[in-house]
Amino acid sequence: MPLMSELLTFEGIKSSPEIQTYLEFTDKAFAIMGYKEHGQGHAMRSADTAENILKSLDCGAREQELAKIAAYLHDIGNMVSIRSHDQSGAVIFLNVIDENLYDDEIFAVATAIGGHEDKNMDPVSPIAAALVLGDKTDVRRERIRTKDMFLIDKHSLVIAACRKAEVIVNKEKSIIKLKIDIDASICSVMDYFEIFMSRTIYCKRAANVLKCDLELYINEDKFL
Repeated sequence: MPLMSELLTFEGIKSSPEIQTYLEFTDKAFAIMGYKEHGQGHAMRSADTAENILKSLDCGAREQELAKIAAYLHDIGNMVSIRSHDQSGAVIFLNVIDENLYDDEIFAVATAIGGHEDKNMDPVSPIAAALVLGDKTDVRRERIRTKDMFLIDKHSLVIAACRKAEVIVNKEKSIIKLKIDIDASICSVMDYFEIFMSRTIYCKRAANVLKCDLELYINEDKFL
């Protein structure tokens, strides 16, 4: 039986015990693998960032909410497997919605979830672009679970070095700015680009879909 049989809202999704179970199970599985946090914290950070980007660009309230929903749910497919989790996440989302409610909004959210890892293509809508930016800019060191977890691999090392990541939108200049503060005693700026170059390019494409340029600052130095 579908979980959502009324109008799709962020509060409805967030208060769903089933959705919370998916997020909690996913994060437990990632914890066992020694991977960074992928539960409620990442979901909310991604959702808030996606919503705030569209709000700062004066997009409609409903479009903001749909982006927030998509960003909140984008990783639920990890419950099945990290491989192709974007596509399985879109299917899971559609399965929790009463098919009688299927409409352009539902499909827009499903498409955004299903394409959020496809770095070879531009996001297909402002909702999808906001999701990408919400997800890919969440590089906070708080997502590292234990003090020595950064020793596992270079990806974790870079995340552990990111003391702060901030997304700032300048609507008048059509600029989306990502400011990152990296602890150079943990990793170098080159380490960041080695791991996150494809992610940075994807964020630039997402910003372009929103008719903005992406600027990247690391430790106050402009790199993009």
